[in-house]
Amino acid sequence: MPADSDSDAIHAVLRGEVERYAELVQRHQAATLRLAFSLVGNYEDAKEVSQNGFVKAYRHLRRFRGRAKFSTWLYRIVANECKDFCRRRSRKPQAIPFAADPDDDGPVGLFEVADPAANPREELDSREFHRRLSDAMAELSMKQRTAFVLHHLHGLPVEEAAAIMGCRVGTIKSHLFRAAEQLRARLQPFVAPEEGLR
Repeated sequence: MPADSDSDAIHAVLRGEVERYAELVQRHQAATLRLAFSLVGNYEDAKEVSQNGFVKAYRHLRRFRGRAKFSTWLYRIVANECKDFCRRRSRKPQAIPFAADPDDDGPVGLFEVADPAANPREELDSREFHRRLSDAMAELSMKQRTAFVLHHLHGLPVEEAAAIMGCRVGTIKSHLFRAAEQLRARLQPFVAPEEGLR
């Protein structure tokens, strides 16, 4: 969706057409929920954190200056909500589910594992890799995890990840390097020496 559509809705809300905020929620809800899920590791908690992020964004909408995309500003709010949530609960994020539970109404896990061409052995290896990756992700610091999720799982450029996290590009690159080193160490049996995690 073009950024000017966000801008139109924002201006309308600030003029008093508060019902137009629903357009922003609908447009960005799936992405913010996925971001929250990838940082806290629990679907119900992610829904709460994501919803809190939208409420906070609405309350502070006049502070949005448009120097970055609305999604960048919103992701920063949600990422901070995730950090505060984990701090309040005094715990590390849970491991990210690597596949959807058939009895769960939540989203499919962040790591795709299904390969129709895979034989049973390859599928088992793939599931084990993604399970270990999920566990290893939960061991990263919140800053490393956030940088890794934004850049590698959400495909955002390092510049946008830096804007979301409120730090320099060089800092993001450092977080990404350290995250990759830690994940590589935990996943050594699955990572070919010439490939690695970038």
